[in-house]
Amino acid sequence: MKENNIFNSDCIKGSKKHIEEKSIDLMICDPPFGINENTFGKHYNRDESNVIEGYIEAPKNYVEWTEQWLQEAYRILKDNGSIYVISGWTNAHKIALAAENVGFNIVNKIIWKFNFGVATKQKYVSSHYEIFYMTKNKNADVTFNRCCRFTPDDKNDNNGSLLYQDLEDVWTINKENCPGKKKNKNKLPEDLIRKIIQYSSNENDIICDFFLGNFTTAIVAKKMGRIPCGFEMNKNAFRLNIKNLQNVSFGEDLDKYSNKSYCAPKNQGKKIIDKTKEVIITIFIQLIKDGNTKKDVIKKLSKRFKRGIFSITNIVKEIDINLVKKQKKNEEDIDLFSRTD
Repeated sequence: MKENNIFNSDCIKGSKKHIEEKSIDLMICDPPFGINENTFGKHYNRDESNVIEGYIEAPKNYVEWTEQWLQEAYRILKDNGSIYVISGWTNAHKIALAAENVGFNIVNKIIWKFNFGVATKQKYVSSHYEIFYMTKNKNADVTFNRCCRFTPDDKNDNNGSLLYQDLEDVWTINKENCPGKKKNKNKLPEDLIRKIIQYSSNENDIICDFFLGNFTTAIVAKKMGRIPCGFEMNKNAFRLNIKNLQNVSFGEDLDKYSNKSYCAPKNQGKKIIDKTKEVIITIFIQLIKDGNTKKDVIKKLSKRFKRGIFSITNIVKEIDINLVKKQKKNEEDIDLFSRTD
């Protein structure tokens, strides 16, 4: 594993010099928000003694600067690659404007809900960041490992789908509290970066961060068996965190956070003809009469016809289970009445 993909330089100039066109699989960028981050200590009333000196603010011309680094991101990203850009709400609309001007396709705007919101007196507490998930075009065949963290069968205590919950565009992930450790102004939690990496990359993919800061993206990428790449202008942050990156073993977290093993049903997504629907309904009714639960019957039919759970559920949704059971009872009564022994 080489560390020479990490550079102590400006991302725009450095990218032009060091990174080839269409060579990056995934980008995760947390640029300066352009809201005087150097004053954060006053707003949060927090101890700044362990904050790394030398934080570099965004230029005043925020939209123009954002377009410039996004143009480089567009150049180096593979056609089937994707990019996540993390922003505070204040300038999020400027990032969206710049991204569209460059040519990126905004797939989702994810809301990252966190703890430690700033206390306010005359407005609501800000306790979220916005994450733009983007591709190079609408038809890009990007990596999206839909069942990498949960399968359709994984349920919570209320029998709700953990997969559906994890795929929602509101993520509740707490910030990390790192008392006594040297860190940049803002540190992204590893859980946040890991989730992005799991969904949007595969082992040995190259993951680039234009604003490395605390090197969280690089460190998590390396732990997950991906090749980190990126830039950091602050010399103090670079010197400290390049050592932290070197102390991480390549792929050390792969076993702990291995992708779920799940294969979609063979016929999922294919049109179901009416005759097949009739057969499914007939078997469903018979299995319910035999005393099986609706949930178990749908699972059996899903496996037999190689269809998704939702597809089978949609076909049988109008069948009255109580009526089927009543019909079964009537059949048993008639059979009992007709017996001659």
